Amino acid sequence: MKCVATCAFGVETALKNEMKEAGFVIERSDNGKVYFDTDLAGMIEANMALRTADRIFIVLGAAIVKTFDALFAAVKQWDLHRYLEPTGRFLIQAKSVKSTLYSLRDIQSIGKKALIENLKTATGQAIFPETGAPHPLLFNLVNDQVELWLDTSGEALHKRGYRLKQGEAPIKETLAAALVLLSFYQSGRPLYDPFCGAGTLVIEAAMLAKKMAPNLNRTFAFDAYSFVDQTVRKRVRVALLKRIDQTVTPHIHASDIDRHIVEAAMHNAEAAGVDDIIHFQVSDYKLRAYDAPFGLILTNPPYGERLDTTDEAEKLYQGLAARYHQLTTYSLFMITAYPGIEGIFRKQANRTRVFFNGNIKARYYQFHGPKAPAAPEKS
Repeated sequence: MKCVATCAFGVETALKNEMKEAGFVIERSDNGKVYFDTDLAGMIEANMALRTADRIFIVLGAAIVKTFDALFAAVKQWDLHRYLEPTGRFLIQAKSVKSTLYSLRDIQSIGKKALIENLKTATGQAIFPETGAPHPLLFNLVNDQVELWLDTSGEALHKRGYRLKQGEAPIKETLAAALVLLSFYQSGRPLYDPFCGAGTLVIEAAMLAKKMAPNLNRTFAFDAYSFVDQTVRKRVRVALLKRIDQTVTPHIHASDIDRHIVEAAMHNAEAAGVDDIIHFQVSDYKLRAYDAPFGLILTNPPYGERLDTTDEAEKLYQGLAARYHQLTTYSLFMITAYPGIEGIFRKQANRTRVFFNGNIKARYYQFHGPKAPAAPEKS
C-alpha cells in the first residue's frame, strides 16, 4: 500500500532519517509529508514506532483535476472498497493549495458523492447508512493534483499517553523527538535539560535510548477497520516490545527551579516507563552540576509569556550563556523564540533550524562542542 507520513514544518529531515533507519522504503518527500510504500504490518509499525510523524495515511487514489466533473470521474474510478466499508462513517475533509478547485465545501460534497457512487458500483449496495466505524478521509489538492487519504492514526501521534501533567508551554512530543534526533544524541553521552518543564525532551531521549517505540499503548483509527488483521497488529506490537532494551543505563539529567514542575515531570516519566533512567532534581539552571565531560545540553528555556518581562528574559539568557561558556567540552542544542541568541552567546551557531512550537515560530540553535576522544580499544 502507498502511505504518507505527515509531520510539522521543519521536521521532514528527522522523519526521513528515522524512516530510513527503520527500513521503510521512501518514495519521495515534500513539505510536511513523506511518501512511502509498505504493507499492512509496515503501516501498523509506522503508527506505533515513528517518533516524529504526526499521522499516517493510506493514499487511496490520485489524479490531476481542474474541474469538479474531473474530480467526480476520478474518484469513481479508484479502488476504494478494499479499504472503505459499506457501513463506515465517512468523515470528509478537504485542503486545497495552489489549485483550480479551491472551494473546500464543494470538494467535500462532490468528493463524497463520487465516493458513494464508487462503493455502490463495487458492492451492489444501494444504501449507505454510515452507522459503522469512523473513516476520517482527506481530499488533499496541491497544484491541481488531488489525493484521497485515509487516516489510520485517529488522534495525532504526538498523543503518546504519558503526559498526564504538563507545564505552562509544553512542547509537542513529536517535535521533542525531532530535537533529540537532530542533536545526534547517543545513549552513552551525558544529556542535561536544565529547564525540563513537563520532562518531554528527556522522556523522548530516554525512550530513544531504550529503543522503546513511543505509541505501543494507545489505540488507532485502523483498529476499527475491517481490512486490518488484528493478528498482524499483535505480531507487530510484540516485535516492538522485544526491541526494548531494559539494560541500558544512559546519563540523562533533568532539572527545574520549580519543585512542583519537577514532580510533574517525574510523574510523566513514570507513566512513560522511563523513570528508572532519568535523574531529576530541583535546581536553578546556574547552580546545577554538570558532572561528566563532553555532555549535551538539550533544552527548551522559557520565552514569551513564560517570562514576565523582557529584562527577565535577557537576564536568563545571559546567565545561560555564561554557564555554557564554562562548560568547554559541551554542546548546546536549544529551541527558543527569544531573539538575538547568537549575540547574547557571542557565538554563531553551527546550525539554526526553524520550527513552530504550537503557533510560536522558534529557532533551534545548535552549538557544537568538541568531539569526545575515542575510547581505547580493549586488548
